[in-house]
Amino acid sequence: MLRKIDRVILRVPGLASAVSYYREVLGLKLVRQDGRVANFRLADDLTELVLHVDPDLPAEAVYYLVDDVRDLYRRREELKLNFSGPPTQVSRGYRATVKDPFGTVLLLLDRTTEHSGKGQIEDGKAPEALFAGLESRAPAKREELSNIYQQIGRTADDLPYTPHFEKLYLTYCGAYPEPKPSRAEVWRHLLNLRKGGKLPKLGEARSTPPPVSDEDRTKLRQMLGADIGKRDRLPYTKRFDEIVDAFNRTQQRPISPHLVWRLAATLAK
Repeated sequence: MLRKIDRVILRVPGLASAVSYYREVLGLKLVRQDGRVANFRLADDLTELVLHVDPDLPAEAVYYLVDDVRDLYRRREELKLNFSGPPTQVSRGYRATVKDPFGTVLLLLDRTTEHSGKGQIEDGKAPEALFAGLESRAPAKREELSNIYQQIGRTADDLPYTPHFEKLYLTYCGAYPEPKPSRAEVWRHLLNLRKGGKLPKLGEARSTPPPVSDEDRTKLRQMLGADIGKRDRLPYTKRFDEIVDAFNRTQQRPISPHLVWRLAATLAK
C-alpha cells in the first residue's frame, strides 16, 4: 500500500539560512521558494523536502505515496484504516489522514490526477485553511455554522469556554453523524469561516480581559512562549489547559479559562 515517502515537512527557525544550508552544504535541489516555504528535491529527483516557517503547517510530517487514496477510503473497513475525513483533492491527486489499528497517524498522497497538474508542488497545507496539519474528523458545514453563530450573537473571540460556545457546539453537532467533531474542530471551523469573511459581523466582544498587573501579563506571555503568535490554535487543546493551570498557580484567586483566553488574545495582538 505505501509505495514510498513522498515528502518530509520540517519547520525551521529561519527560512533563508535553512535554504542556504540545505542547498549549499547538503546539496539539495531547490525547486521553489516563497516567503514562508521552500521546496527541495532529494537526489532521487522524486522525494521532496519542504522547509517552512509557516505556523499553519505542521512542525514535522511525513507523507506516504499510495496508488489511490480514494480506493483506500472505499476499502477502509477491510483495511482497518480510520480516516479523519474523506480524501481531499490537491494539485496532483488526493490526500487523506488515517490511523492504523494501533493509533499511528499516517498522511497519504496519490498522483491520480497527475496529468492535470504536472509539475506542481504541494506543501501539505489545505487551501484557505488556518489549521493545516491538524487532524479533522468532520468537514465544516459552513452555512449551518454561520446561521448558528448569528443566532448565538457573540463574536468568535467572546465564545471559548462559555455557555454560549457550548450551545453553539451542541446545536452544530446535531447536524453530524458519528463521529461528531470535537470542540477544537468546531472552533477551527469558526476561525476558518472568519478568515474567509464568511461569518456575520457582530461587533465587538462583550467580555473584557481581566485586570491583572504588568508582572502577571509578563508571566502569561512567558508561559505562552512561541504560541503567542498562534493564539487561534489554543482553545480546547491540552496545551491551553496547561497554560491556564500554570497561570492560576501564580494567582491568589483562579481565573476562568475564558478570561485567561481573553487575556492571552490581547497579548498576541
